[in-house]
Amino acid sequence: MHPVILEFGRFRIYSYSLMVVLAFFGAFFYAWREAKRLGEDQEKVIDLGILIFLSAFLGARLLHILVNWRVYFSHPERILKFWEGGLVYYGGLILAVLVSVAYLRIRGLNLARWADILAPCAMIALAIGRIGCFLNGCCYGSPAPDWLPWKVVYPKERMPFHLQGVPLHPTPIYSSITAGIIAGILIWRSRHKRFEGELFWLMLFLYSVARFFLEFVRADPRGRIPVLSLSTSQAISVPLFFLSTYFLLKNYFKLPSERES
Repeated sequence: MHPVILEFGRFRIYSYSLMVVLAFFGAFFYAWREAKRLGEDQEKVIDLGILIFLSAFLGARLLHILVNWRVYFSHPERILKFWEGGLVYYGGLILAVLVSVAYLRIRGLNLARWADILAPCAMIALAIGRIGCFLNGCCYGSPAPDWLPWKVVYPKERMPFHLQGVPLHPTPIYSSITAGIIAGILIWRSRHKRFEGELFWLMLFLYSVARFFLEFVRADPRGRIPVLSLSTSQAISVPLFFLSTYFLLKNYFKLPSERES
C-alpha cells in the first residue's frame, strides 16, 4: 500500500486524492469527446463536470459519515480528513444524478441523451478511483482462501487487529476491473443503443448486480441493515436493480412506433 505516493518535506501527495483527480479528468475527457460526437454543446460538459465533481464528492462523503456515524461522533475532527479514504460510491452517484437532472432540466437539455453521455463516465471514474482505494489501504476485502494467487496482506497499521497479517481479497481491484468492464460495455453499446437513456439504465443494472456480489468479499466497516442482513450498498443495489430492469424491459419491448412517439 502507498497512501502517500510522493513526498517533498512536509508537502505530500496522497494516492487516494491523486486518483480521485485522475478519475475526474478521465471521465471528463470521455464526456467531452462524446458530446462532440453527438453534436451537443461541449461547454455544458464543463458546467456538468464541476457540478458532478462537487456533488459526487459531497454525497459520497456524507453517506460514508452517516454509515459510520459512531466513529465520527467520537472523532469529529476526522470528518474533513477525506484523504484517509471514506467515500461511499452510491452516495456520490445518487447526489450527482439528482444535481445533474436539476441542471439539465433548468437548461432545457435532452435528459436521456445526456444521461447516456454521463453513464460511462461514472464507471470510468470508479475504475480509476478504486485504484486509489487499493493504494490507500481502504475498502479491504475479507480473508482469502490459501489457493488464491492474488491475495494481499495489508499493512498492520491500517487494519483492525483480527485482520492484521491475514491474506485478503483485493476488493478495490475487483471493483476497478468490474467498473472498467462495465464502462467498456457502455461505450460499445453507445454506438448500438436502441433508445435514449439506455446506457444510463444499463449502467445501473450492471453496477447494482456487480456491487451486490462484490459486497460479499468486503470486510471493511460500511454499515449494515440488520433486518435484511445486507450491507448498506447491497440494500441500495436491490431497488436500483429492479428499477433499472423495469425501464430496460419497458423500452426494449416497446414497438418502434411507441419509442419514437
